[in-house]
Amino acid sequence: MLNKFRRDIIMRQVTGIVMKLKFVATNKLSDRGKGIAMALCGVFVLSPDSLLIRLAALDDYTLIFYRGLFPVIAISLFLLLYYRSKFLPALLGIGWAGLLNGVFFAMINISFISAIQRTSVANTLLFLSSAPVFAAILSLLVLKENQRPTTWLIIAISLFSIFIIGWGSYGSAGLDGDLFALGCAILTACSAVLVRYKKNIDLVPSIIVGSFFAAAFALAQSPQLSINAEQLLYVGIIGFLLVPFAFVVLTIAPRYANSAEVQLVYLLEAILGPLWVWLVISETPSTNTLIGGSMLLLSVAWFAHQTLKEESD
Repeated sequence: MLNKFRRDIIMRQVTGIVMKLKFVATNKLSDRGKGIAMALCGVFVLSPDSLLIRLAALDDYTLIFYRGLFPVIAISLFLLLYYRSKFLPALLGIGWAGLLNGVFFAMINISFISAIQRTSVANTLLFLSSAPVFAAILSLLVLKENQRPTTWLIIAISLFSIFIIGWGSYGSAGLDGDLFALGCAILTACSAVLVRYKKNIDLVPSIIVGSFFAAAFALAQSPQLSINAEQLLYVGIIGFLLVPFAFVVLTIAPRYANSAEVQLVYLLEAILGPLWVWLVISETPSTNTLIGGSMLLLSVAWFAHQTLKEESD
């Protein structure tokens, strides 16, 4: 009965994403609608990341190294196919903004791994869910973007949902992990706002720079990066598939949509990440997590639906 219930949950998630993608593919969207749709795709693809990190069971520096090295290879190959002879000019053309975004990306990678190794998956992703608040504040201060009333409303509902989730589990996780996760949220918001601020520049190549920075940092800290075949498989899926696709899409999305709104969609990972962990390794969420998570999922789904509906009219 429990396995059937879990399968039903997965099928509902997959069906919802497929229907959303079908809607996007068959309707002409404005820039804002495209940004929201891309963010949805990126978050869904990235959501098993935490589960695979748990299954790999590697130390911090080994995870950071391979989670940095593999995207360098994957994204470089993708951009070589996309740009062909213009690849090097595109890489060099990122300028100071690209280098800064690379630093942000490296720090996001390092802080995320440090957080998830020291606290629960749910705590890590829930603290990351505070990114929209920082993105909204930074957008107001840096980009002078006044947020729509509905955006602030959804942020408020989402934060209340996160409070409900955290009320039942806060204190059981390590403080260091929580602080790393909060830092990761701030850095994620900074990156999103920077990408929107420099939306006339293709900053996708900056992910290569950031991944290289992260791998170099890990290698300098721990030259002995041993890994077995099973662990290599898990990290390979993360580094060659999940991270490259998700972060390329999530880097492009703020060029089309408000950075706070893109980060708002990113809240979905706080639900999907712990869900995969629960389904596969039976890390059961608390009642608070189920209640607050349901509220969070519904609020973000309503936001995305309304956005796409507005843009298709």
